[in-house]
Amino acid sequence: MRADRRRLDGYLRHVNEEMQTAKLASEVWLRSAPGHLVAENDRFVRSLVRGALARGDPGPDPLDPFLDDPAALREHYWQRVTRAKPTAVHFGAADHDELDAYFTVSAERSTSAATARARDTIAADSPAGHLFRSIDRLTGSGTSPAESCRQVLDLLSTHWRDLVAQCPAGPGGVRPEVGTVLAAFHEALVSGRLGRRPPQSVPDAPPPAESADARLTDAEARELARLYMLGRLCFSDGELRLAQRLARLPRLQYALLATHLRLVAESSATAARLAADWGTTRVLLPFTEAYVNRTGYRSPVIDLSPNPKLVTVLCHNVLPAVAGELVGRQADEHALDSGVLAAGVEAAIRRGVFSITVGLFHRADPPDTVRLSGFSRRVCPAATPFARHCQRWLPFYFDRWPGASPRPGQPPDATRSGSGSRSRSGVPGRSTAGRGSTEDRAAEPTACPAYPAC
Repeated sequence: MRADRRRLDGYLRHVNEEMQTAKLASEVWLRSAPGHLVAENDRFVRSLVRGALARGDPGPDPLDPFLDDPAALREHYWQRVTRAKPTAVHFGAADHDELDAYFTVSAERSTSAATARARDTIAADSPAGHLFRSIDRLTGSGTSPAESCRQVLDLLSTHWRDLVAQCPAGPGGVRPEVGTVLAAFHEALVSGRLGRRPPQSVPDAPPPAESADARLTDAEARELARLYMLGRLCFSDGELRLAQRLARLPRLQYALLATHLRLVAESSATAARLAADWGTTRVLLPFTEAYVNRTGYRSPVIDLSPNPKLVTVLCHNVLPAVAGELVGRQADEHALDSGVLAAGVEAAIRRGVFSITVGLFHRADPPDTVRLSGFSRRVCPAATPFARHCQRWLPFYFDRWPGASPRPGQPPDATRSGSGSRSRSGVPGRSTAGRGSTEDRAAEPTACPAYPAC
């Protein structure tokens, strides 16, 4: 247990109530952990998540008292949220006064909008400008800007140390500027000296004594971080417009709220067991994206409430993927069914909305100077179990909407009880054989807790 406690203490030094996530610690606080500690913390979070999120085992539905009345379900959800809203707001939720405000899809998150912003605001000779040139280079070969961004960052993550070593230091041995390193990277990319998708190494051991830091200003670091978010903004304008209409459907809102409430209800027992095993509720910090502890994380009392930020996360990231499935079938929101919902969850994972490569930024002297020591692939640690939960229960509750017809081939009692046939995908009464495993696609190195996906 002493070794385990050491892992928890090491994790909490870099990811805690103040800095919240590894991503925010790096990009907002500019206090990233070194790469090898990021990898160690990732393994620790992965070990927690593996058994802590609900697996949706069959049993009595905790929402039965509310399922026949959508208004009652909404009221129950909102009551659960409001009693813990200050804690949820601290962990990323917007402080809205009404539930409907969380069902939002921003048109500014489209690939074209993000690319246009970059062209309008980024100076060509800035670090972000050099990175954007490299993204443009791969996009010009027929790849989407989002995929190009991911490929460029994969390459940077792999080759960063060599690139820094090849750039001359400044007077007095001052580390090279990030702009110089990224300009050299672009030249190597254009000349073909870099592969398109090399394997990414995971730093399991402390780095060599020779530093791989390069320097930039505070403003340049934040501009660079805004640009590489393009890697997650993979949806078209049309997909986002359709997603906005989907987010207003009462039946889909009902399914989203019920799916979230079920996750919290089924996670309560495992959360209590986890806190008891580790002797602190702070071990629940990796799960603040889904639920928060109403009494905070210094109290031994566990009282979980849904974090409404998750509703917005789903609207921003899953509903556009669902819309993409409808667009591919030349259909609109009126054709939405449980099968499209399940396919949309898979598509969201496949399109990379829950993963991104981020910079490892650190404050340095003199003031307004930041060091960039490399890049780290961040994948939502709950991507696999949460996707499994959504694939199972979003379609189920969509079909459970009062007055909805049972799914073809499934008896009404199975549809309403939650005890219908179970497929390999975990979606009651639905098979996805032949599509490939969502778990296989999502099983990448895990990342920060409460991944800020919205």
